[in-house]
Amino acid sequence: MNRYIVLFAAVAACCMGAFAQLQQSNSIKTVHGKGRNADYRTAVYEALVQAASQVQGVSLQDSRDAFMDSMAQLKKTNAGDSDITEIRESLKQSVSAKTKGRVLSYEITEERFDQEMNLWYIELDAKVPGQYVVGLHPDNRRRMVVMPFRSRTGSVDVFGKTLTPASTCESIASALDECLTQTRRFTMLDRAFNAETQAELSRLNLDNASAGDFGRFQQLLVTDYMVIGSVRMFSSPAASYNQWTGTTTASDGTFLEVSYRVILVPTSQLKWAGSVVVPYSACGGSSVDAMIASGMSVAAQQICNEIVENIYPPRVTAKTTFELVLNQGGKGFAVGQILEVFRMGEAITDVSSGETLGAPEEMIARIRVTRVTPKMSYAVVVEGTPLDQIEVGAVVRRPQLTGAVAPDTGATSPVQVSPSGTVMPPWKR
Repeated sequence: MNRYIVLFAAVAACCMGAFAQLQQSNSIKTVHGKGRNADYRTAVYEALVQAASQVQGVSLQDSRDAFMDSMAQLKKTNAGDSDITEIRESLKQSVSAKTKGRVLSYEITEERFDQEMNLWYIELDAKVPGQYVVGLHPDNRRRMVVMPFRSRTGSVDVFGKTLTPASTCESIASALDECLTQTRRFTMLDRAFNAETQAELSRLNLDNASAGDFGRFQQLLVTDYMVIGSVRMFSSPAASYNQWTGTTTASDGTFLEVSYRVILVPTSQLKWAGSVVVPYSACGGSSVDAMIASGMSVAAQQICNEIVENIYPPRVTAKTTFELVLNQGGKGFAVGQILEVFRMGEAITDVSSGETLGAPEEMIARIRVTRVTPKMSYAVVVEGTPLDQIEVGAVVRRPQLTGAVAPDTGATSPVQVSPSGTVMPPWKR
């Protein structure tokens, strides 16, 4: 019996915690606003706009015209009121309905009329719905957006298939977006389908839109980091036909060259820049289409790895009896992959600029990934410091390689194409 009582208490505590979190995310906030205008009503409206903007941020700027239209309608509704006392009461009674719940109510804390300037000065405390947060709060992670990449070349021929700049840039940006999202290191923002998002948000201005939806959906975020890049494509290398084997052999060559930059948007500071070269021999698949998709995926994954390791390097986050637990999963690591573990030293300061250069790293072990989940990876020690002596928080990095190669193959020999057009990479023969 006691066991059921304890279980019930635990479930009740969880429910109350969830309810408290929901209440907090949907809480009503009291914010102060100021306005001034020759017309009393308009001065009140401007104070309400300023107050609501403090909670709803840039999203209100996008809807400012609609909000002011609501205020104008409110002003029209109360146009017959002439006495200031009547105006005050009629505004307070209708503000919630006319603003569709963006302002629930308000109390004027100070008002005065400047005879010389012919202006009303209004200060008020407005009750505004807090933002409804779906899932984890976006402020828990730095925000990042992958912008459409640009091409530095025209269309190219890849084993008889025309590869256009638009399709290549879109595919690489989409693959990079997917890779960065799966690292769970950033709040990824979408720009590819911005028109569709805006069309849905515009429904908030319909007459039958619910008051509660405004606080829930008007949460448009501005990014911290922006990833931009340019792509250079290369036609497939020259091929020679072997009449004895019936195959066409092409020497290896460069498939893609991608240059990218990571910009800190608030300051326009260039935080990181790099380039990735993908040879044809790094592209897997049993058809031309599969080979092309593989090459783009290789480029996107390498860019993702470089960005993450320079901003949020993977770390040992826990240990089991036989395995290290890493705080990155998804497509970031693959089963069987060899990684290096580093012990961090004391931070070093540049003697010239006084800037912190980071901490020196000492490689202490090599590990092999044994399993991967969407959020974490598990690995065993294969060389170096024993598992029980590796500290939680140790940095994990991929071994440094020159150029992009297919995972765990090291293949650099030529690509073969059968008479039917099927691409046969060396490691697939």
